[in-house]
Amino acid sequence: MFSVASPIALIIYALLVVKPAKAAYTQVVANYTPANFFDGFDFFTGSDPTNGFVKYIDRNTAQNQGIIRNDGNSSYVGVDYWSYTSSGRQSVRLESKQRFTRGLFVLDLQHMPGSICGTWPAFWTLGDNWPKNGEIDIIEGVHKNVQNHMALHTQAGCTINGQPHGSHGSTISSNCDVNAPNQAMNQGCSIVDNRSNSYGDGFNNNNGGGGVYTMEWTERAIRIWFWPRFQVPADIWSNPEPVNWGAPAGQFSGGCTINNFFKDHKIIFDITFCGDWAGNVWSDAGCTNVAPTCIDYVSGQPSAFANTYWRINSLKVWRS
Repeated sequence: MFSVASPIALIIYALLVVKPAKAAYTQVVANYTPANFFDGFDFFTGSDPTNGFVKYIDRNTAQNQGIIRNDGNSSYVGVDYWSYTSSGRQSVRLESKQRFTRGLFVLDLQHMPGSICGTWPAFWTLGDNWPKNGEIDIIEGVHKNVQNHMALHTQAGCTINGQPHGSHGSTISSNCDVNAPNQAMNQGCSIVDNRSNSYGDGFNNNNGGGGVYTMEWTERAIRIWFWPRFQVPADIWSNPEPVNWGAPAGQFSGGCTINNFFKDHKIIFDITFCGDWAGNVWSDAGCTNVAPTCIDYVSGQPSAFANTYWRINSLKVWRS
């Protein structure tokens, strides 16, 4: 065992402990507000890559049907909750026109899709040629979840350690490879936020409504924080400094050279239904009391999805 004061011990300590950047983030490289929000995104209209029971529609169709709108202080992004369907529930998948490599992503969110059987919403970033350039899932869950699930998805060669002291997160799986042995297909390395107000109905019921999510992407780590609105750090709005924020809800670091696995990401908001995750855990989620299958429920109970929407106050991307 090395003494605390020994040079070797200090070097090892420095390698193991991931610290936030000391300098504040001072440069805003993207600023999505209600006035310009939808102009900053492309509307994906192809088949759902996750095999969901969903029909992604274009901007004009979504606006005309009231599925997206600018409410003055926020941007509303929802789904069709009035139509019966046999071909997939109408929704949108927004993909940012701008690409990003590293930075601090700050999402001020008033409301996220509720904890509703059949739903699978996500806020995430994605590189081209998946999984070569990586995927970062910042907010994700299915069905009745009230705890947020965070994950990375990569090629082979990226793994993570456990969570730092003081974190609200627990590591579920540590190998980020989408084809990792002894993990579910495409599970990646995943962390759950153990707080029951970090996702879905729990998040929406926070005092003041919702809260703030941040994702810091550096050369050494990818880290995610969440605060209910009444606990948001004061510096989050101007020159944010992660060094002041304490342990993140999820920290992805360890056996992963971040620069080799993540680059040129677009930001995505989507709401899909059923599919590869939600469709495969229908029975486990306690949803069989509402319908025999996920598709039965999503196709035949439109009014169940009135609370399935994002209400976004702002999204900023910072660089130091």
